[in-house]
Amino acid sequence: MDETRPPPADRTALSAVRDRLREVVDPIDRAETLPVSTAVGRPLADSIVARRSVPHYDQAAHDGFAVRAADTAEADGSDATLFDIDDRAGPDGDGRLGPETAVRVDAGDELPEGADAVVALGDGLRHGNGLRTVTEGEVAVERSVEAGTGVRPAGADVAVEEVVRPAGHRLRPSDPALCTAVGRTRVEVVQRPTVDVVPTGGGLVSGDPGSGAVVETNGTTVSEFVERWGGKVTYRDPVSTDPHALRAAVQRDLTKDLLVTVGATGRGESDIVGSVIAGLGEVLVDGVALEPGGTTTLSVVQGRPVLSVPGGPVAAFVATVQFVGPAVTRLAGCGLPVPVTVDAELDAAVDGDRGVASVRPVEFVGGGVGTDRTVRPVDDEPLSTLARADGWVRLSPGTESVRAGETVSVERREETV
Repeated sequence: MDETRPPPADRTALSAVRDRLREVVDPIDRAETLPVSTAVGRPLADSIVARRSVPHYDQAAHDGFAVRAADTAEADGSDATLFDIDDRAGPDGDGRLGPETAVRVDAGDELPEGADAVVALGDGLRHGNGLRTVTEGEVAVERSVEAGTGVRPAGADVAVEEVVRPAGHRLRPSDPALCTAVGRTRVEVVQRPTVDVVPTGGGLVSGDPGSGAVVETNGTTVSEFVERWGGKVTYRDPVSTDPHALRAAVQRDLTKDLLVTVGATGRGESDIVGSVIAGLGEVLVDGVALEPGGTTTLSVVQGRPVLSVPGGPVAAFVATVQFVGPAVTRLAGCGLPVPVTVDAELDAAVDGDRGVASVRPVEFVGGGVGTDRTVRPVDDEPLSTLARADGWVRLSPGTESVRAGETVSVERREETV
């Protein structure tokens, strides 16, 4: 059974486990080109370089009149300069702006040829806006302006050949708009890492259970998280605790980028994963200084990384978040999404575990809305705990307990940045 754990002194610290992961998990070098509209959430295999500037023309920064700045040089507040309003040189026209001629423009309009400034409109005729209407077809500019006033020059937002998103960046929902604006409607992304998930244990079934059988659920949880992190999952039917069957399953799946076995990682008679993996390759980490999830192992078989996580629902969840997630995102060449954390007050004590780091599931009291949040530990039954947990609290090694009423940092389960 997975509950039989190695003593804390024999387990590898979390930081050391992550170091070993970085050593044996290499980013994949396979890429594919996709429409940017379908690539959200995927890490870039190559940087996105702008093919055109944004804006791609000199444009008015605000509503007003486009003018030649030099023509306003004599305007000093008491002596206005009159400009003829010329519609032919406006946004719908095709003429060049002549001397002492103004064109009515709205924010975002392209400046007519020859214009190099925009005098802003205001609410009144004189109230600080520099404009005074004289007669129909004329406008008076009462203060001089410099070239570039009221103008967003071409490339002010993005310049041609500027790197707008670097390789490794995971595309966000706001990125397709930027990519389209700079002329990049297709992007090169890293192919999804291939991950096989192999549930292991006696009596596990995928369908309706008969007498003495157990519905396999932990592998499903692991698979869902791998998909969320960008992996391409193959979920295998449960494998029994027969060593020959597990050995065949492992050898079958060594074509994948990562193999994850679920269950049978403890020290009981039916916990066969450790011995089977050791017979096929090298076990690098045999137990981690973490609870739950302490029987997690990391191995290499024929050059392929193999992570074996415990079979308890909460332990499998914790080990998946702590180790499988970093492995999948490293394969994809990007960082793991950072959980959103909020402060909350404990309404009951949370205990640590035998001098190792601990992760304790919690749920918000009252839904966690507002700024005065309260959480309670969730430790009833394995499956209901996992379903009810809104997040988790981390306890460092050596923390025996955190008392009720103390403030803790809660990592929210379904939210990342």
